[in-house]
Amino acid sequence: MRFSFRERCALTTFVVACLCTAAASAQGTTELTPPASEDHSTSVCDGYRLVTVFFRCIPHDVSGIAQGDALRSLAVGGLLAGGSILLDDEVRKKMSEPDQDTSIEVGRYLGEAGVQFGAPAAAYFISRAIGNQDAQDLSIMIVRTQMVNAILTRGLKLIPRARPYQDTATPTKGSFPSGHTSAAFATATVFQRKWGWKAGVPAYLVATFIGVTRLENVHYLSDVTFGAAIGVASGLAIKLPGPHPTVAPLIAPGVVGVSITIGSPRS
Repeated sequence: MRFSFRERCALTTFVVACLCTAAASAQGTTELTPPASEDHSTSVCDGYRLVTVFFRCIPHDVSGIAQGDALRSLAVGGLLAGGSILLDDEVRKKMSEPDQDTSIEVGRYLGEAGVQFGAPAAAYFISRAIGNQDAQDLSIMIVRTQMVNAILTRGLKLIPRARPYQDTATPTKGSFPSGHTSAAFATATVFQRKWGWKAGVPAYLVATFIGVTRLENVHYLSDVTFGAAIGVASGLAIKLPGPHPTVAPLIAPGVVGVSITIGSPRS
C-alpha cells in the first residue's frame, strides 16, 4: 500500500518539524554561549587553502563535534532518532515499493557526495581566480563541513543495519545514518550561519526534501532523522572565517601613515 497525498504531507510535516527542531535547538544557544578562546589550532585554519584544509584543519574541526552547539545538536538528534524508531516499520511498509517519481531522482542527485563536495570545490577555484575572498571562505567552509560530516557518517555506517530492501547489511554501507540527508543538512547549516534564516529556511527545506526522498525504500525514518542531526552538528563544528585584515594608506593634515583594520572573528 502506498502513501496517499495527505499521508505524504503529514509525513513531510513531521520530518520538517523534527529536523528543524534539532537545528533550532542547537543554534538557538549561540548568542548565550561565550566564544571560545582562540588557540593555535583555531588560528592555523585562518587564511587556509583547499589543500591545506586536509592537513591543518580537519583534526581541529572533528574535535568541534564534541563541543557546544554541535554536541547539543547530536543529543537532540539522538532523542528524535530514538523516537523515530517507533515509526520505522510503518514507514518502511508504506514505502516498500519505490516510486518512479522524478523527485526521487532529484533528491538522490542533490544529496550525492559529488554535488555536496564538488560544487563548493569548484566554486573555490572560480572565486580564487576572480579574487573573491568571501566566496573562497564560504567554499572552504562548506568543504570542511562536508569532510567532518563524511567522517562521522561513514564511521557510523560500519554499524550493520540493513536497508529496507535488504535482508543483511552490506559492510561499510549500512542504512544508518542517511548520508544524503546529513550532507544536505550540513550545507544548509553553513548557509544559515553565513546569511541567517533568510537563507537557512529555503536551504533547510531543500535538505528536508532530500531527506524525505530517501525514505523511498532506501532508508528508515530514524536513519534520516539522525542523518540530519549529524549534518547540523557538522555545520556547527566549523568556525566561521573572520574578516580579513585590510591595509590602506592614511593621509590627513599633519599625518601620513598606514591604516590596518582587523575585524574580530565571527563565531
